[in-house]
Parts: sequence; C-alpha cells; structure tokens
Amino acid sequence: MSTLTEIEMAIPHLDLAELSRLERLVHFVRSRREQPKRRSAFDLEPLQLGKVIKPLTADDDLLEEMLDDTRD
Repeated sequence: MSTLTEIEMAIPHLDLAELSRLERLVHFVRSRREQPKRRSAFDLEPLQLGKVIKPLTADDDLLEEMLDDTRD
C-alpha cells in the first residue's frame, strides 16, 4: 500500500488487533515527527584534542581506590 486511498480502503477489513496496532503505529510516527530532533553525544564528530601527555595506568583507577576503602 503506497497511497492514503489504498490505506483507507484497507482499514474496514482489519480486525481489532490490527486496528489497534495501526493506531499505535500512527501515534508513534506522529509523536516522533512532532518532537524536535534530539541530539546525542554519538552525533558529534570525534575531536582531536592533541597528543597524550601521560597515558593512564592502573594507578589512575579511582574505582580500585574506592573499593579498597570499603573493604577496611
């Protein structure tokens, strides 16, 4: 089905479950189109921040330090 007329002609032949599914689909599509496009950090281009001065090591792991404090 590619046109609104074809869709309108098919609606009377849908059972209740199919009508319910169609309603949910139309609501979902409408709500997605009405919302402004959400941006995410994943949409950003990677940044070049320069060269690494000092790489991270196991000594830089704060989680390990926090876990060590809770074991005492």
